[in-house]
Amino acid sequence: MGSDIAGRTITLVLATSTGGVGTHVSGVVPYLARAGARVQVAGPQATEDLFSFTGAGARFAPLQILAGPRPAEDLAAARKLRLITANTDVIHAHGLRAAMVAVAANAGRP
Repeated sequence: MGSDIAGRTITLVLATSTGGVGTHVSGVVPYLARAGARVQVAGPQATEDLFSFTGAGARFAPLQILAGPRPAEDLAAARKLRLITANTDVIHAHGLRAAMVAVAANAGRP
């Protein structure tokens, strides 16, 4: 797998997490970084503070994804995520809320 992702930019997207998803993402980050990927995590600052994705080898982009649907806030998050992922090769969303924002952010993008 390492040669397939070496040199690629991978953005991992997640909403607020205090457990499983945050733990999973923090475990994946070092593996991807060792394989040669440029890793970025986009999610709430509180989640970065709890899991330290930057300490595991990722860049961090603060992105507020709320726990429940709020159309105006979701649209704002999608717009911001589109900018954050402008130069990303792979976007991997973790969880339903993060996936919804990621899909909205990348609608129409090749």
